[in-house]
Amino acid sequence: MSLLRQSGWLRALEILTGLLAIVFAVLVFAFPEWGISTLVILLSVGLFFIGVRSIALLGVKGLTKGIKVLNAITGIISLILAALVVVFPGYGIVTLLTFVSLALVVHGVGRMFLAYALKETTSLTRGLMAAVGVVDVILSIVVLFLPGLALLVFASVLAVLLIVSGAEMVASGVIGRTWLGDIVDAAMKEMQ
Repeated sequence: MSLLRQSGWLRALEILTGLLAIVFAVLVFAFPEWGISTLVILLSVGLFFIGVRSIALLGVKGLTKGIKVLNAITGIISLILAALVVVFPGYGIVTLLTFVSLALVVHGVGRMFLAYALKETTSLTRGLMAAVGVVDVILSIVVLFLPGLALLVFASVLAVLLIVSGAEMVASGVIGRTWLGDIVDAAMKEMQ
């Protein structure tokens, strides 16, 4: 596996966003009585950090323009949807769940497309990217069509995803290397 060396600012950003994702996951576990509206707002904050992280990849040298544009687009859409959920909570739970569901679809489709487009990347990396995308899309369908079904289970699953994603970001930031090296290598091979 090729590991890409990260700059100091990207390491700090990954550690910060990873820790915040873990904190929000713990809050979801600790205070389920806050209700689904609080959960959705916390998740929208998580989507905000996902968007920031996607946009931050614009600063990584060696990525193709296409990969940077894809990450920027999915990051911006995630930021917009997260902001709408926070700014307009009065539209009710259904609207909040719809925004979160759309953001999950955007992020999931972006991950699946990236996994498909980077043919030179290792199978494990592509498989993990595609799996995250599929899970995001499945969760978005559950949110849209079965909002009353097992909200605590839904909250728990998303909290676990935030913990895992946050731990990965923290570990990547601490060691100063990221799995994105495989993506950069694959993109460079496809450019040749």
